[in-house]
Amino acid sequence: MDKLMQFIETKVMPPMMKLSNQRHLSAVRDGLIATIPITVIGSIFLLIPYIPWPQSYVSFMGNHPDLVAKLIIPFNMSMGLLSIYAAFGIGARLAQSYQLDSLAGGVSAIFTFFTTLTFTSLDEGTFISTQYLGGEGMFACILTAILAVECMRLCKKYNIGFKLPEQVPTNVSSSFEVIIPVFFSMTIVWIIVHLIGFDINALIASLITPLLSVSSNSLAAPLVYVGLTCIMWLFGIHPQILATVMLPIWLVNSEANMAAAQAGQAIPNLGVQPFIFTFLWIGGGGGTLALCAMMCFSKSKFLKQLGRLSFIPGVFNINEPLLFGLPIVLNPALAIPFVVAPIVTTFVTYFAFVSNLVPGMAYPLAAVWTVPSIFSAVIATASIRGAVLVVVNFLIYLGIYYPFFKAYERKLVLEEGQTEASV
Repeated sequence: MDKLMQFIETKVMPPMMKLSNQRHLSAVRDGLIATIPITVIGSIFLLIPYIPWPQSYVSFMGNHPDLVAKLIIPFNMSMGLLSIYAAFGIGARLAQSYQLDSLAGGVSAIFTFFTTLTFTSLDEGTFISTQYLGGEGMFACILTAILAVECMRLCKKYNIGFKLPEQVPTNVSSSFEVIIPVFFSMTIVWIIVHLIGFDINALIASLITPLLSVSSNSLAAPLVYVGLTCIMWLFGIHPQILATVMLPIWLVNSEANMAAAQAGQAIPNLGVQPFIFTFLWIGGGGGTLALCAMMCFSKSKFLKQLGRLSFIPGVFNINEPLLFGLPIVLNPALAIPFVVAPIVTTFVTYFAFVSNLVPGMAYPLAAVWTVPSIFSAVIATASIRGAVLVVVNFLIYLGIYYPFFKAYERKLVLEEGQTEASV
């Protein structure tokens, strides 16, 4: 273990840290970290109506859909609009790094991002779809925020913009200075999206769908799904399109499994939703509950506080506070374990089911994704061996994340010490 830690700290982490400190990636990281309060509060309110026990509570929520709708409003206003908040944060941080007006950078980033959207007119009025205002629009948000600030930087460099007399207040003159760069960034996006008709989100969907057309019961299906999910999250792209493509297949296979269980026959399908969401996504996408648990006892004040805030949502498989708060998105320091660990547990889980070490998932539709994995595994398989597999996978996540976490922790502890010394 010591040699592995030394190898990671001396060979793997230095180039990763150098990459993570790149100006644009740092701005993305800091902009996403700024959304921590929003994601934590939204995750808590999402959890409240979907706590899976006691049954009386579940029945109460099921009989009061209006209350549920009201309870998830903070979630919709946080995660459902996350790209807006992130656009401002990324734009402001990147502008600040160039010693530009950070407020103007944030506002310019939001305006440029909004230019990627389209109004829809109905009898009730004119609306903007929220589909790409949350995580699904994160990739477009990052690109447009960077574009907006780079236009500001170039215009500043080449003295392009309105110059007002010195007697004009600074807040007024700085606003006029960014009119030209904002016009440039907005026009570029407007031409690409609305005149040319290029849709980055549609392109992502068209590239991913064929990759998921493999047999749902093969090892290839979960490997492709897991790999694509982790890579998409790392680049700030919400992987909802993957679940959308696979959901019909999962439902058909789930019904076949339940029919087989009722008839006393062998469970035929592995390609059901709990294979991914129960046995692999322990704590959310990337299996981050193990990482969150280590953060709770970290020497870094930031990691410890974020870990303790994120742990309860993580138990119920909600990990947006970690994805966007740590962040994992565009964080090279944690990219390797975030991709490798789920792939390893995919092999372990597939082998466990194929070899009948764990019985088939006879009741996959009963294993709701918000139920803690150790419980939903028992529900899906009707066997305690399902819970044992979850524990095994959790320990695998713990082992793979550990050396990278410790190296990242040392970096943050050093930075926190330098910050305290300078105060």
